Amino acid sequence: MAVMNVVQDYVATLGLDAYLVGGAVRDELLGLQSKDADFLVPAVDIVGLHEALEQHGRVEDLIVAGKTVGVRLFPRDRDIRSAAPAGIEFAPPRREQSTGPGRHDFEIVVDPSAAVEDDLARRDFTINAIARRLSDGLIVDPFDGRRDLEVL
Repeated sequence: MAVMNVVQDYVATLGLDAYLVGGAVRDELLGLQSKDADFLVPAVDIVGLHEALEQHGRVEDLIVAGKTVGVRLFPRDRDIRSAAPAGIEFAPPRREQSTGPGRHDFEIVVDPSAAVEDDLARRDFTINAIARRLSDGLIVDPFDGRRDLEVL
């Protein structure tokens, strides 16, 4: 079984409404092996992620540009830890918030109440703005990234 499938199967057992997001979904749809997996967890804030994951291993804040945007889990399970030696990243939804009139005048803010589609809207390309819910395989593709993949 591919390494990332092992990680996804493990995450599916954690009791979170987790979505695989970004490049890992793109690669999966293209039939490629992905080197990493990021998970989006709606309706849970950073504290809630810590609480949900601490029983499974060491949890560290995931900091980007000086802001805590999620957490990284280093599982106790030795096999999972060897499959994901850099840890497994989990984040609540994030959205862009305007800070001024220019196109670069914004900040990304954690918003656990945001929909999966809101988080996907801030991503760079349509082919990276696709999510797959682990519990039922539901694909969330609000910007037709799958159609754009067909061109590749």
